[in-house]
Amino acid sequence: MKRFIHIVCFLLMSLTSIPIFAQADANPFELKQRIIEAPTQKDTIKEEGPINPFDIDRNGSIPRNEHAIADTDILKDSWKVDGFTFWVFLGLLFLLALLMPFGRNTIFSFYRVLTGSGPFNILFRNYGSMLFPVGIGLYAFFLLNISLFTFLGAKQFSWIPHGNERDWLWITLGITAFVLIKQLIINFLGWTFPINKDTVKYGFLIGVFNSILGLILFPVNWLLAYGPEAIRLPLIYGMAFIVVIFYIYRYMIGVSSASQQVLRNKFNFFMYLCTLEIAPLLVITKYVLFFKGVAILQ
Repeated sequence: MKRFIHIVCFLLMSLTSIPIFAQADANPFELKQRIIEAPTQKDTIKEEGPINPFDIDRNGSIPRNEHAIADTDILKDSWKVDGFTFWVFLGLLFLLALLMPFGRNTIFSFYRVLTGSGPFNILFRNYGSMLFPVGIGLYAFFLLNISLFTFLGAKQFSWIPHGNERDWLWITLGITAFVLIKQLIINFLGWTFPINKDTVKYGFLIGVFNSILGLILFPVNWLLAYGPEAIRLPLIYGMAFIVVIFYIYRYMIGVSSASQQVLRNKFNFFMYLCTLEIAPLLVITKYVLFFKGVAILQ
């Protein structure tokens, strides 16, 4: 009986030892059935469709090709003013802040000239010329504003090569030289012919109207530089129309103020009118229509 029990125990031990030796080479704690492959992540950088252009990838770089503007015509008609215009406007504000406290009455008197030749004659008797501090300041204010308006208009129509401070400086120097040469010719006519008083009076009239025009141009330039793009062309055309009306009205007041001398010196008057008033206007008109007309139509 004991031998039979020993034989049964021996057989049971032999049967259970077979899988133990078979798995001796393998790790009994490694459970491969629990290991699941990690899913592959999708490359978000090359994701098709619109994504946030401010997203950055893991390397810290901004996606380039996906957000590049292919159509360059989007930025064709839009432009920004350069940084130097800010300093120009700052200088104009500083000059205006100096003029208003000391020349407020003078500025109001200048605006009364628009009502007719009578207020102008009174103003001429009180001042006689523009050679006083407020008058010089208003003339400088006009020259800076008319040159800035010309610069912004030329930049709008792409008439200037670069549109930077060098172009604005050349425009300012050109307009200033033209105004000074015109004033010198008027004074020369007064010294040569017996119309010195009338030429001085007419030179003062030009200074008064230019001063008023400079004050009107200042807010227009501000809107052209920093206002919406949709109002630029209407502002340019509207201001050009106002300038033409201004100068026609100035001629009328000048002729009415010096009517006696005009009747006595018709030849000298028409020589001046054709040389200094009509000829420059025709040159500018021809340049705009024939050389830059295509840019305006566009």
